[in-house]
Amino acid sequence: MEKRKKVMQMGTYRKYLEPAYGEKSFSVEIPAPEDIDIEHPQIWRNKHIPESAAGILAAVKRTGCYDEIMTIETTDTYLERESERIPLRLYHPGGEGPFPVLVFYHGGAFMYNTFAIYEYVTRYIAKYGGALVIAVEYRLAPEHRCPVGREDAYAALEWAAAHCGEYGGDASDITVCGDSAGGNFAAGISLMARDRKGPGIRRQIMIYPVTSFVFEEQPYSEKRYEKGYFLEYNSMKDPLAPYFAPGDEKARRDPYNSPLLAKDLTGLPEALFLSAECDPLLDQGLMYAARLEDAGVPVEYHIFEGMIHSFLNYTYEKSFACLDMICGAVSKRRHKDGC
Repeated sequence: MEKRKKVMQMGTYRKYLEPAYGEKSFSVEIPAPEDIDIEHPQIWRNKHIPESAAGILAAVKRTGCYDEIMTIETTDTYLERESERIPLRLYHPGGEGPFPVLVFYHGGAFMYNTFAIYEYVTRYIAKYGGALVIAVEYRLAPEHRCPVGREDAYAALEWAAAHCGEYGGDASDITVCGDSAGGNFAAGISLMARDRKGPGIRRQIMIYPVTSFVFEEQPYSEKRYEKGYFLEYNSMKDPLAPYFAPGDEKARRDPYNSPLLAKDLTGLPEALFLSAECDPLLDQGLMYAARLEDAGVPVEYHIFEGMIHSFLNYTYEKSFACLDMICGAVSKRRHKDGC
């Protein structure tokens, strides 16, 4: 765990630690920014998702873990909410249960991606973390504005608690986990479960998460990495506006959407943060981790130096180190040798 420093951010929030804000690693390739066509989102997704999935698959095939993670069996099912079927994909670790359960929320700015993009991530966690992984195909904006996707994600937690035992899962050992927008869901749903007296959550894992939609001043990490590091993110320009109904300021400040703004963070599950150094969202995670720590929540924080946003979906050495930390957190054996 990184050494902590008490640092003030924008006069309002301190950060869990002060990073170096260095440069990207020489080995890191920076892809073009993803810019969804808001007027024709599904047409854009139809092209983007297969291309992204194919690129990730090609990279993973060149690694030593590909054959092993492809032995993981899956089950496709769904939950029903608002007369809609929300797809779920379960990844079975094999062996004898009960298994720890990890509910996984994919990233994609709340507007794109699918659990197919994260196949190798979820398979890896099932294989080397010994967990029953449940990936959620929540509904996307702008067709479905907040809180539809978030409530789909919460319903998946409820489904997991009610049904994981049918698949060898342990309902007393549930982790919520996600990256970027999915990390936002993991944080918000932990609050929702506490307030609604919903399913128990043992731990929350947030990978370069969005933690607030409201800032009076731009965080330093955004200023440092806003351009040229894949994710182009400036909170002053409202980059995630399509997630909300126009003019819905109340939703932006809702602590289930902006957990950094929550007045009470006590009683939440232990938190593991996994962040990329060269990421505009770095400070959002650092500030939320500090607030959780101040509320008495156990926090563990790791910054992967030289990495950019979405590095989890790549096959860098640090991508696998990040995956192994997730596996160690959820595994009842607390460690597993991965790829």
